[in-house]
Amino acid sequence: MCGILGVFNLSGEAFSKKNLEAMLLTIAHRGPDGEGYYTNESISLAHRRLSIIDTSNNGSQPMMSSNKEWVIVFNGCIYNYLELKKELQLKGHSFVSNTDTEVISEGLSAYGPEFFQRLDGMFAIGAWNTKTKNLYLSRDRYGVKPLYYWFNGKTLVFASEIKAIIKHPEFKVGVNLNALNEYFTFQNLFTYSTLFEGVTMLPPANTVKIN
Repeated sequence: MCGILGVFNLSGEAFSKKNLEAMLLTIAHRGPDGEGYYTNESISLAHRRLSIIDTSNNGSQPMMSSNKEWVIVFNGCIYNYLELKKELQLKGHSFVSNTDTEVISEGLSAYGPEFFQRLDGMFAIGAWNTKTKNLYLSRDRYGVKPLYYWFNGKTLVFASEIKAIIKHPEFKVGVNLNALNEYFTFQNLFTYSTLFEGVTMLPPANTVKIN
């Protein structure tokens, strides 16, 4: 289990590193083995790491592809990463780690966002394209790994847990009354809404692009 977090200001305004650190601290329990940050103008990415595959610093996140085109934060496990890694090596890609994370970043540099469809596993991914300035969010087919987002018209925030989103300085806590009614009726939520107004779960088997 790892924790991922991202803030994308569509206005181009940079996000405070201090606020990013405070948001990431709320999900520190998801990754006791390290933390990392990537900030560049409008995009800020953060990660809390639980080291499983390749526990060295070579597996730290956010991770950038060798061609500097993609930066990703990733929570999960890719079961076919060794198969994909061999394919990418035959295409001329070299690797500095033994992680499945690096397979994702190099796969995106080789095939673009269509590479998400090649992944067999459980995952929640935030991927930033440094050339197109597009942000991609992707979630595994069964929705094993959580991924929530909030958009107020000018800023998009995504995270592994809602508590990180709540910590954003512009977020105002409100109750989603429709979701609350659904919960009181069925003791469950069957849509991708949450009890927090404006916060939505990305549905399983979906990849979205934000530009």
